[in-house]
Formats: sequence, C-alpha cells, structure tokens
Amino acid sequence: MSTSDRGAWRHAARAFRPHRTIPAIVVAALLAAAAILTLVGAIAATAGSPVRLPALERTMGWAAANWADPATLVASSLACLAGLVLLGFGLIPGRPRLIPLASADPNSVVGITPGAARRHLASVADQVDGVSRARVRLGRRRLDVRVTTPLREPGDLPERVTATMEHHLEELAPLRPPRVRVDVRHRGH
Repeated sequence: MSTSDRGAWRHAARAFRPHRTIPAIVVAALLAAAAILTLVGAIAATAGSPVRLPALERTMGWAAANWADPATLVASSLACLAGLVLLGFGLIPGRPRLIPLASADPNSVVGITPGAARRHLASVADQVDGVSRARVRLGRRRLDVRVTTPLREPGDLPERVTATMEHHLEELAPLRPPRVRVDVRHRGH
C-alpha cells in the first residue's frame, strides 16, 4: 500500500467511523446530573442554606458510614468499572459501517455497505459459466465465495470465478482489497 493509499485509508476510516452515541448519551446524562447536583449544592452552601434532599442524604449517610462494608465496595467497584467500560466504548471506534472505496478526487470519500458489496459480488459470480448459485461472505481481509455448479467435473471453474471476482474487485476499488477464496460445490439436478 502506497503512502497516498494509506492517507486515503485513514481519511476514509475517519469519515466512516461509527459514532458511539448511546454510550456518549449515558455518560453525558450522568455527568450532567452530577454537575447540576454539585452546582445546586455549591450555590446553596455559598448562600448559607444547604440543600436538603432526603434521599441523597440517606444515600450519602449510608455510603459514608459503610465504606468497609463489602456490599459498598462491590457497588462502588462496579460503578467504577461501568464508567471505564463506557469511557472505553467512547474512545475505541467500532467497525465501519461502510467499505471505503478509492476515489479519483482526494477530497471525496466514497463507500459501499457490506450488504450491497456482497449482493453485487454474488451476482457477478452467478454470471460465470457453470455457476448455478453463488454466495459471498465478506470479511475484513477475505472474500469467501461459495459457488454451486451442476457440473460433475468443475475443471477450471474455481480459477475463472477467482479471476472474475478479482477483476470486479479492481473495478470496485476497495482501499483494502480482500483476498479471494473460492469453494466449489457440486449439486446435481
């Protein structure tokens, strides 16, 4: 992969990176609630009349009195772990929802959904002479093509399907082209 291809890959990966909205909303809501409670408490304490929230006072009194209690330690450890997990979800990007494709314009990013790529490549494999049915699995680095043929002796069918798939992958131009693996199965009529 050349330097320009790596740059295009990084640009496309950034553009197609899925957003982690649910963990972000949960973390934002919890932080906003904590900030509002802290702000209200600070303003009330500064004004000379602390806020009295009975449920919060009971919880704080229980937590302050029972730090040595194993249940308190387990609950606080789980809360800390949940916060770290949510933070990790927010920082680590998920799998892209689109497969980035090469573009002649360096300022544009083009992509195709994995489902559309699978359907397109399966229809391409179906058009090869001797293939009655084709199924495609598209992984991160590999394209598995399973073709069914009525021929008892497939001969060079795997090579023809492989060549056809590689040719169409060149036309489709994914930034990271997968390796093609073809599996031929015989199904008599």
